[in-house]
Amino acid sequence: MLSQQKADNELLTLFGKIFALVILLLVLSYLAFGYFGGIKQVGQQHILVDHNRLLNTLGVIRSQWLIRGKPTQLKLDWRSELDGDIESTGFVAMAEGGWPLPNETTVAGCRELIDELLGVGYSQQIVTKFNSSLGVCRYIGESGGSISYQIGSGRVIFLTGVK
Repeated sequence: MLSQQKADNELLTLFGKIFALVILLLVLSYLAFGYFGGIKQVGQQHILVDHNRLLNTLGVIRSQWLIRGKPTQLKLDWRSELDGDIESTGFVAMAEGGWPLPNETTVAGCRELIDELLGVGYSQQIVTKFNSSLGVCRYIGESGGSISYQIGSGRVIFLTGVK
């Protein structure tokens, strides 16, 4: 009888350990899903920040275009005090309404345009697509969020990658 009680105690101890292990695994999986969901959300915030940067840049470019008498090509002169007076100068074609146009209506033209607007090398961080039937440059971030730039109207649309 004593050995039966000992076996029952060992069995209960084993069940307790298994139950504790299952609870621990549930808590860890909950934390892991929260962590990886947070990483995806940070990636989404990155493309959102770039969307806001693009809108601000387009506003500055339109102001420069108006001040300079609405030229068909605008010289963009970006200076950075942070990196020791680095200067980036380029030209961009302008539409009659005052928004920048790509030099060519292809994926390469869209890449050149976004590099001119947001900085050289920006197009290497994203996937660039061009829809010729709609005249839309689409810039897709790592998390699936995207920025669409309509060449015909200068409209900028931000789409999230969350389904």
